[in-house]
Amino acid sequence: MVHLTVALVAPLLAAIANAFNYDQPYRGQYHFSPKEHWMNDPNGLLYHDETYHLFFQYNPGGIQWGNMSWGHATSKDLTHWEEQPIALLARGYGGNVTEMYFSGSAVVDVDNTSGFGKDGKTPLVAMYTSYYPVAQTLPSGKYIQENQQAQSIAYSLDQGISWTTYDAANPVIYQPPTPYQDQYQNFRDPFVFWHEESRKWVVVTSLAALHKLAIYTSENLKDWKLASEFGPYNAQGGVWECPGLFQLPLDKGKSMKWVITSGINPGGPRAQLRVSRKCNCQLDGLGPDFYASAGYNGLAAHDFVQIGWMNNWQYGTNIPTTPWRSAMSIPRHLSLKTIGSKALLIQQPQEAWSSIVKKHPAYSHTYKSIPQGSVNVGTTGETIKLDLSFSAASTASKFAIAVRASADFTEQTLVGYDFVNKEVFIDRTQSGDVSFDTTFASVYRGPLAPGNNDMVKLTIFVDRSSVEVFGGQGETTLTAQIFPNSDALHARLVSTGGATKRVDLNVYNVASAWI
Repeated sequence: MVHLTVALVAPLLAAIANAFNYDQPYRGQYHFSPKEHWMNDPNGLLYHDETYHLFFQYNPGGIQWGNMSWGHATSKDLTHWEEQPIALLARGYGGNVTEMYFSGSAVVDVDNTSGFGKDGKTPLVAMYTSYYPVAQTLPSGKYIQENQQAQSIAYSLDQGISWTTYDAANPVIYQPPTPYQDQYQNFRDPFVFWHEESRKWVVVTSLAALHKLAIYTSENLKDWKLASEFGPYNAQGGVWECPGLFQLPLDKGKSMKWVITSGINPGGPRAQLRVSRKCNCQLDGLGPDFYASAGYNGLAAHDFVQIGWMNNWQYGTNIPTTPWRSAMSIPRHLSLKTIGSKALLIQQPQEAWSSIVKKHPAYSHTYKSIPQGSVNVGTTGETIKLDLSFSAASTASKFAIAVRASADFTEQTLVGYDFVNKEVFIDRTQSGDVSFDTTFASVYRGPLAPGNNDMVKLTIFVDRSSVEVFGGQGETTLTAQIFPNSDALHARLVSTGGATKRVDLNVYNVASAWI
């Protein structure tokens, strides 16, 4: 038996405690991030047995992209997360990696169509892109080319804690469909779901470089047939990645519309949207740091929730955080609502807000008019929620609130509205540390028309290293990372080019979800 002296044990325990706290500079306090190492796309989002599962692209060996595996976290309320053991570890990790587990999705195979269920246990089935960095012949007998991407499956019989890959037949979608076999290096990101009307599984995959989606169906999650293709359509820059295909109700009614979403990389992680015929729809999920959004299987259409990766490939590997890199966005409840003549995708922040947002505002004030210039709001916490509204009939050209600002406002992030162009914006040009990338210090905008009462409404969430803005009823959102100094806690209202009328501001402190 080994005995440790108190002098040795105390520092050891302190080191363990410090290693697993979530109080580092820039660590989001109500956004999920892994304890350590690199993270990117959300994967396998699944609600099952009153638990939200969040899998994610993860490098278990460092703070840069590599060794891509599936990390795993669970939550009861989309707010308080508990990190779980790695679900899918890169094959050969620690030596020569022969297979990485790229992005994908997961389902509950309630009827055991796959046959993976045993002893009355319902299988969870994950479908993901296998990336093979070297040519090889697999246990299934299939020959794989160097850098090939193909779609594989794995299953879990213990609520997602451990997984078994289907090596007997993986990959279950071996090649891109005819005539696109030459796209074997850019065939990825399966999103799978159960389609009740046809009693079949459906998966949508991306032929990334062709701006095309390939849609397959299956009766057992193992054997897949090509059903249709979609695209090119709408934005065709860069590559299409991480597609989604789901139904949403229009105006909270019984009319259901099919929605396709896709990430575009590079050129800014802007999602795009296509909705079924007879629905003139538009999506404005803008800003630089919302990408690879994925939706939850296991929720009713009226309760559909998405989460995005809150980072950007342009600079994501260089952001000044340690010992982790990247966080997830606030989960968003999605719906379709007719505003004016358009059916718009509405995003509303979905967390257990009553458990972390203080009931009473730390600052509350109504201004009949704010003349050209600025009005100090005082100091705020690092983590706050702001409700800001004002009249669209103002004479100002722009109106903004400066958050996470230094006392002299040489450092600040501006969130505001351009009355001339009817746009909401985030200006992070002076937001703190912008040194790690030449493009980071920028201004981001999205269209936002005033509401029916001729008022502009902004709901703003500020965490230690992020700002998320929900404009109007949620028809326009902006997401941006910021890296301010820890003492940049000042705020002020700024009216430019004239007066801003009927301003109402409430600032609420937000507690840490890690405690």
